[in-house]
Formats: sequence, C-alpha cells, structure tokens
Amino acid sequence: MARVILAFCLIVSLVVCVECFGQSIEETRSVSSTQLASHAIPLQERQALVTLYQSTDGGHWKNHDGWLGPAGTECTWHGVECIPDSDGFQTVIGIELDENNLVGSMPTNISQLAHLRWLNISRNQLKGSLPNAVGELTQLEDFMVFGNQLSGGIPDPLIHRWLSGSLWIHAEASLLTDVSEIDFESNPSMLLCGRRRIVLRSDGDVMFSTVRCRNATPNDRRTFCEVKQGHISSSGFATLSWLLRKNGFYSLQAEYSRNISEGTFESTRVSRDGKAYEVVNYADGGPFELWTIERAIEGVALSTEWEKTRTEGKCSRWRDEKAPQHPQSGNSN
Repeated sequence: MARVILAFCLIVSLVVCVECFGQSIEETRSVSSTQLASHAIPLQERQALVTLYQSTDGGHWKNHDGWLGPAGTECTWHGVECIPDSDGFQTVIGIELDENNLVGSMPTNISQLAHLRWLNISRNQLKGSLPNAVGELTQLEDFMVFGNQLSGGIPDPLIHRWLSGSLWIHAEASLLTDVSEIDFESNPSMLLCGRRRIVLRSDGDVMFSTVRCRNATPNDRRTFCEVKQGHISSSGFATLSWLLRKNGFYSLQAEYSRNISEGTFESTRVSRDGKAYEVVNYADGGPFELWTIERAIEGVALSTEWEKTRTEGKCSRWRDEKAPQHPQSGNSN
C-alpha cells in the first residue's frame, strides 16, 4: 500500500512540474514579445531600412548581421543606431554602413527616416544620382558619402544647410559644386618680381607659381619661377566655388579698369559645368564683390600646405588666344 501511495505522489509531482514548465515557457514568450514591441521602430522607418537593404544588394554586404529580422530587432541590425522617442518607442538616428560593399542606388523613401542625424555610406559602390528625398532629412547633422561612383550633385536643401554650418558633408567636390577649376593671375605693372598665378582644381590639387628675382648682383634683372604644389580639401574648394556664385561672379562684366598708368592686372578664370568664364580687373576697377572673390582665392592658396616646390626658368601664363569669352549678363548663376 505504501508503494502505491508513493507512486501516486510521484505522478502528481511530475504533472505539477510539467504544468509549471509550460507556464514558464508561456511567460518567457510573453516577455519576449513585450520586449520586441517596446523596441519596435515606426513602420515607415522599418520600410525605409528594408528598401535600403534591397536597393543596395544587402545580401552581398560585407556585414549584414540582423538585417531583415522581425519587427522590434531593427536597432540591433548592423550599423543602425536608435534612441527612445518621446513615447518611449525607438527611432532610428544613425546609419553607419561605410566600406560595406553597398552596390546600387539610394532609395527614394530614405526620407521616411525623419529623425536621422547621421548617415555614413562612404567608400562603397553606389551609382546614379542621390534622390531629392535625401534633402528632406531635416535632422541630418553628418552626411558622409565620399568614395562612391555617384553623379549629379547633393540636393540643394542639404547644400544650403552645409553652407550655413548646420550640416557637415564629406563628399567629392563634384557633388558639392559644378565648378571644376579656378585660375587666378595677378601681375603688378610696377614690379619686376610680383606676378603670381594660382590654379585650384576640384580634385584638390593646387598650383601656386610666383616670379622671383635672382638678385645675384645689385643690377641682376634675371628672374625665375617658383612653383609650389599642394592639396586642399574637397569642401574647401567647393566652399570657394559657392562664394563665387554668392557674390555674383557669373553676372559680372568681362572687364573692369581705371584710367591710370600703373596698377595691378588681375584675371579670374573659372570652368563651370563645361563652360569657361573670365573677369579681368585692372587697378581695382571692379566692384567690392570681385575684390572679395580675388582675396578669397589668395587666402585659400596661402593656407595650403605645400607638398612640393620646384623652380623653372619661366612661369606659365594664361594664353590670350585661349582666353574664354565671358557670357552676357543675365545668365543663370
């Protein structure tokens, strides 16, 4: 009889344990579902992330850990950063996918990431133009897109915010401006060794040539050319290019001068969107806006860190027969 009672007790204990175990599993599942729900991001943000993954061949990214996981896991996806919003739910504020083998183009619904503060898609293989929707990311503070194969330019709303200082952009100059070269020459008529030429290009190359006097003897009139080569940032070149535009360079007259015998001849030549422009200024006959442009170009050159210096017998000059024709006033600027 005792054995029967003992067996009965063991069976009851086993049933109770099984029920407790099952209840524990259900509680765990309930907690997991609650946790996922509390970490979920808005549906439109998830849609934007999924489209980004699909349009840039996410299956072949170097790292796509977690991507396309169930709702509530988005903030654990590689490169995605979130913070709680005012309602306690999560919202995407950052995407770090640099050097991750993104191939394709940016999706138009990227603007659905309305709280995005930084976007780093640099050093990938993205092609085509950036969609205008990128310009709708009004909370963006850092935009890194350098090192892709993009064409066109960065949308104007982002350019304006970059110029105002509220947005930092790391991109090739060709995405920030349609200017490819700025060529400035200054030649004071009263000085034997005062002529200089500054050439800045959108790839960052800078050339600064200056006529120097040898001064081997008190009566030595021989000269030589000192040529410095250096590099500036793409943003530095682009900022200078926008200064030209903001100061109305493309609407200036082709030539300004004063009726005096001695003065400084200055010529500013710009290659923009496949067209060439030139403004000549003799003896500061031009307007204040032109003076500002000329001094800004010289300032960029003076702040350049020179990497090479060489000497030549003679400095190269802009050849008159190849001087561009200045367009009529009223052209788009």
